[in-house]
Amino acid sequence: MPKLLWMSPYSLHDISSGASIHCRYILESLQQAGFEVWAFSSFVFDRPYGGTTTFGDLEKLYERQPEARIFELNDRGLHYIYLKNKTTTEMQRSCNEQMEYFERFCEILDLYQPDIVLGYGTGMDSYTCFAEAKRRGIATVYLLLNGKHGHFSFPHLDLVLTDSNTTAQLYAQRDHINCTPIGQFINPKYVVAKERKPQYVTMVNPDFAKGVSITAKLAQRCAEIMPDLKFLVVNSRSNFMTNVQYLHSKDDTEQHPFAAQSFPNVLMCQSTHDMRLVYEQTKVALVPSLSYESWGRIVSEALLNDIPVLSSNIGGLPEALNGGGIALAPPQHCLEDLTSLPSDEEIEPWVQALQRLLNEDWSEKVKQARTNVDLPRLTRNLINILIPLCQQRSTRYHQRAYRGDHI
Repeated sequence: MPKLLWMSPYSLHDISSGASIHCRYILESLQQAGFEVWAFSSFVFDRPYGGTTTFGDLEKLYERQPEARIFELNDRGLHYIYLKNKTTTEMQRSCNEQMEYFERFCEILDLYQPDIVLGYGTGMDSYTCFAEAKRRGIATVYLLLNGKHGHFSFPHLDLVLTDSNTTAQLYAQRDHINCTPIGQFINPKYVVAKERKPQYVTMVNPDFAKGVSITAKLAQRCAEIMPDLKFLVVNSRSNFMTNVQYLHSKDDTEQHPFAAQSFPNVLMCQSTHDMRLVYEQTKVALVPSLSYESWGRIVSEALLNDIPVLSSNIGGLPEALNGGGIALAPPQHCLEDLTSLPSDEEIEPWVQALQRLLNEDWSEKVKQARTNVDLPRLTRNLINILIPLCQQRSTRYHQRAYRGDHI
């Protein structure tokens, strides 16, 4: 079977990043199907401490090994190579750090000799890494998991993959870029709770773009008409009680009706690498995103746990939902201003939809909905896409350049 090298400055151990989690599941599925997989990354996270559950305190790690530039580990069948960097933010990495990333990448190509380089990132180091792999005749594949790459022409790439048909259609129609949809990879072993004690309406990541305005208004209204109903908010990249204080009334940007103590029916917890603990206690998953979602990992994970979902209809969320819940259109002013609260009238459809999900039997619809994340089927389809790329691998001549040589 082929040898695959993952390449991206972003850490695959970032539990705050849905993209990182998705990519790990893809790589692990390919490894279990017979691929040999290495991953080359750096300590870049979506938020400063996104990877601390694996690496602990990075500053202390660096203090223990002050001379180390490379950190290697084997995790769930994959071999990871991490390059040390001073910052966990991609745009703050220096030119020297990006150059070192490229040089280390070339060394790994020499040592590992992969058949495929798969990854993402539009920074200059990612760009040059893909270009070098292509120059060496290695198949290059980009994994595109959002709607923000319309400015990027994907040079030096043999194939662009995405998760949803929705995103593939977006890029085809808007940017004339061809993407191949492969679905959302989720290993039920790591997300399906062993037992269920449902008691909460759960939202993960109370960010403004993720729809904290709708969640806050919905929780406020439910406190009035369903006082026994509790909400659980998982503070992954944002904090619910902090963000609600910035929300303003629909027609008055100076009026901020919520304070941290305004929500006696909302409990919070920190992000966790084991989401089974969250789904074990969830009645309904709430995914009211206000910005484009290519898929919606929380939607699919909830469905795998027999949990119906109340979501917005933005981007690929209806595709992920697949009939396993209710998708609603957010108010237009909420889309235009992420801190604008829905009015009492505008939140009413969300209240009614939530009541339906709580009171009706959605088990058959949820069971049917989760067929679109069948992991063995998705893995087989992806292998059928990747194998021909290896068979077509170019044997064109390339000139190796070593550090210190004059080019």
